[in-house]
Amino acid sequence: MEVFLWLPLGLGAALCVALADLSVKRFFGDLSPYSMCLVHWVGALPFLALVGLSLTWPSLDRTFWLAVAAALPLELLAAFLYMRVLKICHLSLCIPLLAFTPVFLILTGWLLLGEALNLAGLTGIALVAGGSYFLGLGTERSPWWKPLAALAREPGARLMLGVAAIYAVTSALGKLAILHSKPAFFGVFYPMVIGGCLLAAYPFSRVNGVQTLTSRWVAGFLVGAAVAGEIFCHVFGMSLAPAAYLIGVKRLNILFSVILGGLLLREGPLLPRLLAAVLMVTGVVFMAFWGS
Repeated sequence: MEVFLWLPLGLGAALCVALADLSVKRFFGDLSPYSMCLVHWVGALPFLALVGLSLTWPSLDRTFWLAVAAALPLELLAAFLYMRVLKICHLSLCIPLLAFTPVFLILTGWLLLGEALNLAGLTGIALVAGGSYFLGLGTERSPWWKPLAALAREPGARLMLGVAAIYAVTSALGKLAILHSKPAFFGVFYPMVIGGCLLAAYPFSRVNGVQTLTSRWVAGFLVGAAVAGEIFCHVFGMSLAPAAYLIGVKRLNILFSVILGGLLLREGPLLPRLLAAVLMVTGVVFMAFWGS
């Protein structure tokens, strides 16, 4: 496993996810979840199309099409729920729950991909998840059960935990499709199919936001660029590392989101939270250098 290739890709995906989430919430948070999905996925299509012009269509087998067919409806459901959560919940409260995706991927990666992780890799995943849990505490005086209590109190927290579980399935299915095609091709094809499905649903929606969306084209450009960057970092990283490891590193977007949410959106008290950061970074080191 070429750690010095997949680790920067995982970190790049994490930063791009955090920037995309921040931009969608900041500039499009007043719109419906469906409109936010349009901005998120359709905004990336011009960037993907430019890359797609230089690609050739690889030979695709039955496994590829089955993986895409199984993942697509789940991906659309997760996209809608994700935007719903961004609309109703603080980034610093809901995003940490995405750290459960690599935990769930331990099972789905084994079932769908046959990926068995060693003790160091499992330890790294546990440290990243633990760090995200401490990020959800808010302050050093908060009770340890605060993030768990949020699941009972905050609808957005429960929805995001569901999103994390869905992503554990779609990430494994996506890697299966990547292994039966090519990373660059899948990175263009799959998001364009998702964007196409969202556009096809537009005439049947109650959204009359074309003028609103076009008037915010600069913000939409930023979202699209961040999403496209995340997609390519993700698919190339997936081709080089076990899915649970790559998603574990990618979940450093939680740390980036909490920092950006506090600095730019003034969400809650922004404390150093050194323990959480140390735990997450230590987890990444375990996965990168001893998890193979």
